[in-house]
Amino acid sequence: MNRLFYCLCLLLFGWGLASKESELLAQGRITSDYLIQSEDLLRVTVFQEPTLSLGQTEGLRVSAKGNIPFPLLNEIPVAGRTVQQVKEDIERRLKDGYIKNPQVTVQVLQYNEQYYTVMGEVKIAGIYPLPPEKRIDLVEAIAKANGFTPNAKENSIELWREGERKRYDYNELLKIKDEDQKIYIKAGDKIDIPDRFF
Repeated sequence: MNRLFYCLCLLLFGWGLASKESELLAQGRITSDYLIQSEDLLRVTVFQEPTLSLGQTEGLRVSAKGNIPFPLLNEIPVAGRTVQQVKEDIERRLKDGYIKNPQVTVQVLQYNEQYYTVMGEVKIAGIYPLPPEKRIDLVEAIAKANGFTPNAKENSIELWREGERKRYDYNELLKIKDEDQKIYIKAGDKIDIPDRFF
């Protein structure tokens, strides 16, 4: 009986460690410019304020409207914002009459996959997952679609974002060496490679 109890304890302890490890891996895979979205699972910690610390055990789910409930502050919009932006917003709100110098930590424990679309004159058109652990630029996004077809108009790549279209020349994109100057893909982007005969 004691041996069975001991094995059960070890199993539960191991499961707890694995759960914590997966949380840490999820947090470590997310880039600083990752935009939180609905259904993501967050943990918000306010230093030395346990009653204001949320999602400590199972996480706090972002609502369909993109908000999280927060004691004293009602609902806080988080969708479409980075972890740093949410942290600063909560600190600013808490400073406004509640806590003198709040220290807030925001973590993404679990995220929903985000996507972008590549269509037109590429070898494998389709919908591709946008990795949260690293940024990919327009050149990499085209490479993931196995590059251009022979009919591609490479000097007129169209990037559609939030209803706006911008055009880019592939050869000019290749010349950009400064990481901050590259055209990075965001969730929901549509990349269209036109046919050079039209």
